[in-house]
Amino acid sequence: MTLDRTAALADLVARRDIEDVLTRYCRALDRADLGLMETVYWPDGCDIHGIYSGNAGEFVPFIIREIRNFFIMGTHCLLNIAIEVDGDRASTESYLYSPCQVRPEMVGGIMGERYAALCAGLGLDPMREQFVMAGRYLDQFERRAGEWRIFQRQVVMDWNDNSPSGQILDEGMMATLRPLGAWGAADPVYRLRP
Repeated sequence: MTLDRTAALADLVARRDIEDVLTRYCRALDRADLGLMETVYWPDGCDIHGIYSGNAGEFVPFIIREIRNFFIMGTHCLLNIAIEVDGDRASTESYLYSPCQVRPEMVGGIMGERYAALCAGLGLDPMREQFVMAGRYLDQFERRAGEWRIFQRQVVMDWNDNSPSGQILDEGMMATLRPLGAWGAADPVYRLRP
């Protein structure tokens, strides 16, 4: 194998490993899986997330707790992912699309009191709200002892949309789509593992 092919292979492996960290982050959030989230960040790193700015090791339990507090369920999808690898460091820009079901008691905290008052004035059901955010994760990765993790993350919001939810779980085809997603080990994905 020539040096160019060796370098290209190392670059591909690094990109694969980095993308695995990014998707683990989404699964950890959406399943509220603290143990999995602990494999995403270097504990001495930093996360600048809007609702949090500081040490990544402290961010990990904070965000899992807040996900459970704020949302009934959420989905974090990564779209375009740009990765630039430079030795044991890398930078990424990952496009994020995240629809979430907001807990009724958290509507004002997430969407603002003006939104809550507007919906109440229109006679909309405050028990079923959804929050959609589109943005980007700007990450600095480090590889230590062969393992890639996020060292620094900056969340950028490009746009959001908030509205009453039209979710239906008990009628028509929607009543047949089972099992439903769940937090932690109750989710069906955890039964896939050997």
